Amino acid sequence: MIIARYFIKEITQTLFAVCLVLMIIGLSGQLVNVFSDVATGTLSINTVMVVLGLKSLKMLMVILPLSLYLAVLMTLSRFYQNNEMAAISASGISQLYIVKVILSFTFLFSILIGIFSFQIIPWSNGLQQEISFKVQNASELEGMVAGRFRESSAGEGVMYVEGLDVEHTQMQGVFIQQRLKKNAELIIRADKGRREINQQTGDQFMVLENGVRYQRKRGKLDYTVIEFAEHGVRVHEKKSVIKRKKQSALPTLELLKKEGLIYTTEFHSRLAPVMLCLLLSVLAVPLSQTSPRQGQYLRLGLGLLVYIVVTNLINVGKSWITNGKVPPMLGLWWVYAILLVLIIILLMQQSGFRYLFSKRKQ
Repeated sequence: MIIARYFIKEITQTLFAVCLVLMIIGLSGQLVNVFSDVATGTLSINTVMVVLGLKSLKMLMVILPLSLYLAVLMTLSRFYQNNEMAAISASGISQLYIVKVILSFTFLFSILIGIFSFQIIPWSNGLQQEISFKVQNASELEGMVAGRFRESSAGEGVMYVEGLDVEHTQMQGVFIQQRLKKNAELIIRADKGRREINQQTGDQFMVLENGVRYQRKRGKLDYTVIEFAEHGVRVHEKKSVIKRKKQSALPTLELLKKEGLIYTTEFHSRLAPVMLCLLLSVLAVPLSQTSPRQGQYLRLGLGLLVYIVVTNLINVGKSWITNGKVPPMLGLWWVYAILLVLIIILLMQQSGFRYLFSKRKQ
């Protein structure tokens, strides 16, 4: 029907615009966090775009349900403001028909959300965990950035290089300061350096060329100065971290086989975006009803308030599941039941109750 296509077209255009704005806002915040990790050496610069892409996928689980909710709310509010809804109602289109149109569109959209939530997001979480595991088990040289001082993870000194190739194997202008045992201090300056691995032990060394080594006791001014053509410095190895998949990285079918409250919480966390898409989009229909004299943003503010309350209830519900305060079978269904009751009350208030009271007066 022409009216149905018109509704879907307007909602889709608004959905794209809202989603784009929210993604730009979210990515700006993620960029700051990612580059902060690069600056501190906890993330390799070679994996910046991959990590940013994985974080963007995770953000979609928050942005897409909210974007759909706001798109329906803003589109219908605009129809009321422009008297389009009055003309549509006069042509015999009921509010129930509008709910059916929006629900059919939302059902298809929720399938996409379900694919993301149950399949793509666990895969991206697993890949992000793999990257984090590799960074945690990488050598000190992996996190080096040219032109920036880097403190060792053991807190034994600092290192600085003027130039560094992409593979972190060749260095220029190396400066090293280390605190040794027996209250000694070591300073090394070299023109060049390279990374080598001992084939027998697997230990990593930084082989320095054309440099000077200064060593002294703390609190004393007498230095032992040694000039060298080549000098090897053992690179500190980070302690191996036990690799274990988090529940957020488990495939959904594997997650369902697990027993435990944390796995139940994770399953309901994946189901929540799908349920929010279905319920909030229908809730936006009665919430958007307004008169031309009322401000359009009044309903938008009310809708955002409802969204904040619902998301807080979901977070509280997750905490209750994890702590065993609610039965695992109940999960977050009580939140969806509250939303459903609210939808029925608002729809009946705007249609059924009014007709019921008018018949009684007659």
